[in-house]
Amino acid sequence: MSRKIYELGPDAAAWYSTILDATVSALPSSIDDARALVEPIAGEVWMGSLALYGGTTAGRAVHSSRRVSDRTRAEVFRRDGFICTYCGGRAIPRCILVAISDVFPDEVPYYAHYRRGTVHPAYWALAPEADHVLAHAKGGSSDAANLTTLHAMCNTQKSSLDSGALPVVERPVHDDRWDGLLSRYADIVVAGETYGRRHAGPDYHPAWLRRFGRQTDDRLIG
Repeated sequence: MSRKIYELGPDAAAWYSTILDATVSALPSSIDDARALVEPIAGEVWMGSLALYGGTTAGRAVHSSRRVSDRTRAEVFRRDGFICTYCGGRAIPRCILVAISDVFPDEVPYYAHYRRGTVHPAYWALAPEADHVLAHAKGGSSDAANLTTLHAMCNTQKSSLDSGALPVVERPVHDDRWDGLLSRYADIVVAGETYGRRHAGPDYHPAWLRRFGRQTDDRLIG
């Protein structure tokens, strides 16, 4: 049974990242332990709207400019330490969240188009976007130097403002040990091949592993 979530508090990124970090630490060796660890957030679905500086959005997917390549996005996320440069919260790349949803399709639901009531709020709280510092509409380039890591929810709230125009918030201390669960990505994908169900094509996860500079695990070559 789903649990409807209408608001994301300021501690949402910390809460979801802590639960998911603990959950994937049990994979792929113990699915039962992992399922018990994900239980505090299991079955949640996003039903809310995020306030924009000038409007609201009901929950549509946020995507960076199509002019930004997936490889560049991966470069930006790694450069920024998988930390949202607006709120300072931990980020987990969408591809890794999808891999978690592969393992736990009911506990961490996912729908590619983010229709309200179909996607876990962790996608809003944690998934990063490579967003323009100087807006593309104002002449900003799509090079990595003009891109910054923002959570999907922070990017939505930012709307069309330049990053420098956002309200200033107090950022937590940078955590050099955080890698966005990248070091566990292959293990999560392996677990997803055995449990749950796949949400993307067979090359989706190997392709993202390559973009992040990780050798494709032999267990994923079929």
